[in-house]
Amino acid sequence: MTKALLFSCSLLDTLCPMATFLHPEKCVNRPVRKYPTVEKRARLNHGKHYTPVPPASQLLPLLLQKIDRSSTGAQFIPARDRCDLAVQRPVYKIPVENGVLWPLVAIQKNGLLLCCLPLVEETVTEEEYSPIKQMSVSLGFALLCSISDFLRVSAQEFATRVTELTAFLNEAAPFGQLRDMSADNTCARLADKTCTLPKGNKLPAWKSSSTKGKPSLQLCVSEYISASQCAQETWQDVSSVYGQITCRPEVEAGVTDVTLNLTHAAIPQNQGEAGVRTPLDGLTVHPCVLRADWQDLDHESGLEPKVAPRRIRFCPPTESFTLCHYTVSRLTELPIFGVYHMKPEETSANVSVQLKLNYSIKNQFEYCELRIPFYTRSPIASIDSTPSQGSVTISSNKRELLWNIGQKLLSRDQQAQLSATVTFSGSEQTMPAPTAEDAFCRGNNSYAQLNFKIPDFTHSTTCVDPKSVQVSPSAKVKLNLSREYMSVDYKIWNSGGDVLVVDPKN
Repeated sequence: MTKALLFSCSLLDTLCPMATFLHPEKCVNRPVRKYPTVEKRARLNHGKHYTPVPPASQLLPLLLQKIDRSSTGAQFIPARDRCDLAVQRPVYKIPVENGVLWPLVAIQKNGLLLCCLPLVEETVTEEEYSPIKQMSVSLGFALLCSISDFLRVSAQEFATRVTELTAFLNEAAPFGQLRDMSADNTCARLADKTCTLPKGNKLPAWKSSSTKGKPSLQLCVSEYISASQCAQETWQDVSSVYGQITCRPEVEAGVTDVTLNLTHAAIPQNQGEAGVRTPLDGLTVHPCVLRADWQDLDHESGLEPKVAPRRIRFCPPTESFTLCHYTVSRLTELPIFGVYHMKPEETSANVSVQLKLNYSIKNQFEYCELRIPFYTRSPIASIDSTPSQGSVTISSNKRELLWNIGQKLLSRDQQAQLSATVTFSGSEQTMPAPTAEDAFCRGNNSYAQLNFKIPDFTHSTTCVDPKSVQVSPSAKVKLNLSREYMSVDYKIWNSGGDVLVVDPKN
């Protein structure tokens, strides 16, 4: 098999044994770019385990079938469609005649299907197929996004841009080495635009001009949680916590290196043992990162993991970018526990909701609202509601009940309740739902979706240590740090109905 991208010292080494750019509907005259020097490295490193890259005409049908874009897309294929398979998109494992191609990175953007095959230096077994551990996946994804931006032109200009793609790749990724992830900067260098630099300073490859004004660095830690909960004895609540750090650099071109620690904030004394301080399980970084702590936590050892900071050193590009992504799998407590009960009648529905904030969570919201959809019922005619706080309204499309809870849970025990009777304009329950998920919600099957955002807070206490931020060459840089915690697809299912879930054992 081929291998992942090499990250050597402070240089991004060889990227792609093959990069191919495919239109899913028009597969004629598709441009393909191979890097023979990278293929030679793969052969030398893998020996008998090396899998040759097949021609694009053979690879395309396999890829289209893998992403369900082929003519047989409606057919159930167990190797692709089983519910117990791990989803690692946009990274795919493609079985070919002489082995397996992995990690094949493919994205669909602007009506195009773009893919590349990064180089993995070490031999990887099937049990180790994890794109999070392969830095080349980040680089390959950045390259494909850059190509997509380059080809994002009008239909009249598209044919010309395709002919210029070779020159673009020669500048952005010469010999398969990713030099620049910005399409605008690459185009600027192809047009021989000059760059103004402070005397004696060297401009990084991805910077096309010098930044003027007072140097500053803005870093924001955004943490998200998706959850599915239901107050049933047979149901176990599930949740997923993950985050990212976005960076907006406004520094002179000569200020090339920034180093920081991704650590954990101190837990307030009033939270005691309830305060959450959870180590990060996965870390994927932007191609501009020169060095990072990659140690993965051992889930099987049974030992208590150490909450150690992650140190990251990078050369920021001129534009805003996402420095890294992380996951937090050991965080199982829900920030807000909810109980939702809905009893449907012929022309109405009785609704009751109870919410309780976990006392380790900051009781300060930028917004907090509960949405109860009724997409399979006739439009809502009226509501008779009794909220413990906030206000209840009907959405403009007459299909949702909206409870604006407010910016804080006011009761001493940090709880909020809602009782309401919803009256519909008709008795029919055959309205077309906007999604397959909503089509499931008929009769007792229903959910309430909670949307909230807490500023200056993260559930895992992850933050950037301001004392650890270092800029080289030494310069005075204004540092602006922020945190935020938001819900994504946070559902509370009706305790008297069924929950939309797939059992992978069946």
